Formats: sequence, C-alpha cells, structure tokens
Amino acid sequence: MRTRSFQACLAATALLTAGAGLTACAADPDDVDLVAAALEQDNGGLDMEDEAATFGATDEFAAAEIEASTEFTDAMDADTEVVAMRELPSVLTGRVVLMWGQLPPDRAPEAYARDWSGSISLNRGAIIVRRVIGFEEATDQVMPRTDRASVEFHSITRPFADGLTLELVDPDPGNATPLTLTYAPADGSGPYAMRAADLLAGPAVYDVDSEGNRVIATLLRRDDACDQGFAHGRWRALRDGLGGMLGVVTDDAGVPVGHLRGIWGARRSGEQVFFGKYINRDGQFRGIFGGHYRDGHVVGRWITAAGEHGRLDGRYEESLPGRPAGGNFGLRWAETSCARDIPADN
Repeated sequence: MRTRSFQACLAATALLTAGAGLTACAADPDDVDLVAAALEQDNGGLDMEDEAATFGATDEFAAAEIEASTEFTDAMDADTEVVAMRELPSVLTGRVVLMWGQLPPDRAPEAYARDWSGSISLNRGAIIVRRVIGFEEATDQVMPRTDRASVEFHSITRPFADGLTLELVDPDPGNATPLTLTYAPADGSGPYAMRAADLLAGPAVYDVDSEGNRVIATLLRRDDACDQGFAHGRWRALRDGLGGMLGVVTDDAGVPVGHLRGIWGARRSGEQVFFGKYINRDGQFRGIFGGHYRDGHVVGRWITAAGEHGRLDGRYEESLPGRPAGGNFGLRWAETSCARDIPADN
C-alpha cells in the first residue's frame, strides 16, 4: 500500500518533433497542439534512435509513481512435485500479472482504503510467486506457502495498486476441466474465477466498487525461446481524447527490462491511436509500440527499424481531468513467432 505523496506534475509524454522533446505537465494549449500534430504523423513522430537511460527523465518517472516490483523467493519453486510437473512432456506453463486496487490511481478520496487480503488458487498444478508489485512492508505480505496450488496474502491499497507476478504450471493441459485461477477475498466478497483460456484471449478486468477499485489479470503463455513480456504505467489525459503514456516494460517474469514513453489521442479522421517508444534500461532503442485504443482496450504492433516485429494488447483507463497524475495502462507484448494468442491490429 502507498499513499499519494506526489503533487508535482506527471510528465505525460515525450514528443519528438523536429528533434525537440516535449514534457507536458498540464493541459497547456501549445502542448496539446503539438501532441495533436504528432498523432497525424507515422509512428506519432517518434524516431528510432537510442536515448539516455529512462529518456533522461528520471524525475518524471519518479513523479509518476508507477508501481514498482520486487523479486520474491518462493519455496514452492524447488518443491519436488513442482519440479516433477515441469519435466512432464505435456506440461504447459504461463505467466500472469494479477493487480488489484485503484486502477487508475486517481478515483477515490485520499482517506479511502481497501483490504484485498485473501487467497489466489489454481484448480490443479502449481502456482509460483515470481514478484510482488507495489507491496509495502507495513501492510502487504505473501504468507508462508503451505499449498503448491494456493497463495495467501495480505494487501491494503489506497490510491494505488498492488499485485503479483505468478507462474502457473499445468501438468495436465488436456484435462476436460478448464484450468482456472481464482482470487477469493478474505472478507467473503467475490470470488473472482478466471479461466486460463479466457485470459489467453485477452486481459480480464473486474470492477469491484464505484471508487475505481478493480482486479486485472493478464496472461502470457510461457515460451523460453521468445522475447515477450508485460508493460504497465500511466495513461494521462491532457484534455479529453488526447494525452500521454509513461511506463515500465518487463520480461515475462516481471523483471524490468526498459521504459516506454509516448502519446495517445484521436486523429482528425477520428482514428484513436497510441505510439510509445520502447528503450532498454541503458537507453538503447528496442522498438515502437503503436496501435489503436477504444473502450478500455488497446491492440497494436511492435515495430523496429526492420518492420513489424511483434504484437501487443491490453487495457487502459484515462486519468480524470485536472489531476496532477493518474491514468493507468497494462499490456502484454510478444515477438511475432510466439504472439499467437495476441490479436492482430487490423
């Protein structure tokens, strides 16, 4: 759990127009005009050059307070039955980012808090906790593991979100009973049952209350030979229908591998597009994530200098007008060879 400590602006976008960077802190008419003009260009006017690490914008990323993750050492990873499951020729494994809380982090009053403590279980196989997201020592904890198919945890959120990156191990994918991940809150609400087959088709969003609290699950089929992962961050409006995105890119285990910075909005034609430049942690260009958004969903392509390299999809929530920071997006990405579960951006 974290409280809202920022009052400085969130740098919503970096816009490369004639080589000049734009940092937008408010709905300044000049900034809005520049973003609108860039949206009409190929790839939103973004180039394919290397950058300084974090785009040279460390303060802007800090002000965004994007939920950070920490590696978690799970004793179940070395459990003899889990090890045996992984060696089965038919085994299927996947990686899930499960988040809960204020998504986006600008809907509820500062004093509002919600207790999400409960359990996450799988109806067969095993769950391995890979990373904790947004956890604070005072309020959040993964409890000692006693069941290879269930994880108990404590979590309280206020204006932000917490979450877990999980590995799912299915030793019997041919079973007629669908593999199902279930979040059961300790307060008796829910439960929230998520079939793996449905999550492979796209992220699932569950609205919990009217204060903007949600549960969001995103699944990737694990493929060790493939470059794939997740990204999440801020989706902030400069004005209605136009704004910027700022995020962290991770591999499929949730380990941060780079940063994303870009713009979104409606073109003059009405086409709703987004473009974000992806760099690794040293600032080397990795690609442009670009595509379309509508009604809370995004779908797009991973573009490099050689052309289309992969696909991505996910969800977004626009920030409220007038807030210094907010909005939220989360997506999964994969190179074309292993993107069979991710829809094409047509």
